Amino acid sequence: MIFGVFLFYFLLFIFIFSTPEKWKQKDKRLKQLFAVPAAIALIMVLLTVLKVYFIYKLFILLFFGFTFLLSYWQWGDQMRQWWRK
Repeated sequence: MIFGVFLFYFLLFIFIFSTPEKWKQKDKRLKQLFAVPAAIALIMVLLTVLKVYFIYKLFILLFFGFTFLLSYWQWGDQMRQWWRK
């Protein structure tokens, strides 16, 4: 059951985060293509195990997404350098 929930969210977030350019660069960025959706899917599964309602999961994701966006604006250059290593 838990694996099924993880697989559902993982495939959903791969669909959301993937672009045709990323699929063309399979050899270089395939790990990066799967890293972010897998992390978000794992968070969603943990929230499912804790019996958090779906709307609260969305609020939590929006909060962390907004926080990440503000962090990216502040430290974007350092994040890009770390991601490319």
